[in-house]
Amino acid sequence: MDRRALNFFAAVTFLIITVAFAETTTFAQNDSAAPPQSPNPSSSPAPARPAPAKKVWTNDDIRSAKSTSPDSNAKPAGTANKPKPNPKGKDASWYRAQISKLQSQIPPLDEKISQLQAALNGQTVNSVRQYGGTKPDDWRDELSRYQKQRDDIDTKIAALEDQARHDGVPESELP
Repeated sequence: MDRRALNFFAAVTFLIITVAFAETTTFAQNDSAAPPQSPNPSSSPAPARPAPAKKVWTNDDIRSAKSTSPDSNAKPAGTANKPKPNPKGKDASWYRAQISKLQSQIPPLDEKISQLQAALNGQTVNSVRQYGGTKPDDWRDELSRYQKQRDDIDTKIAALEDQARHDGVPESELP
């Protein structure tokens, strides 16, 4: 019995695969658009029509299509050279204020850095050292903190200038 069941299973599987293959072939033939046959059987089949050429759009085509559309919001040509206002409200005055604010923090830091360097070099310093807690910090640690603050401010200024340049603010309008 075991062999008969195996033969039956193989026959059924073969039948299912054959039917499935025949249906997909028939479906594929019906899906393709066959040209209508000509009434004259002696003539050779007509060559297939070439596919229409695809349109390659250029910037000029896009601009002309925009300007001819009735709902076009085309701007006059004179406004193309003006810097666009930043949608976030960041214009030249905003960048100028932020950069000036950061630049104003640099001179006090430079003075503290120069005093600490002078003290570390053994020179006499005429300022009183302020303590932030029970004991003063090491001068080298304090100097490295001030130098890091100054470097951070320089980095922020450079980032603001770069962002302003990306937003179309001329460099002549920045401090």
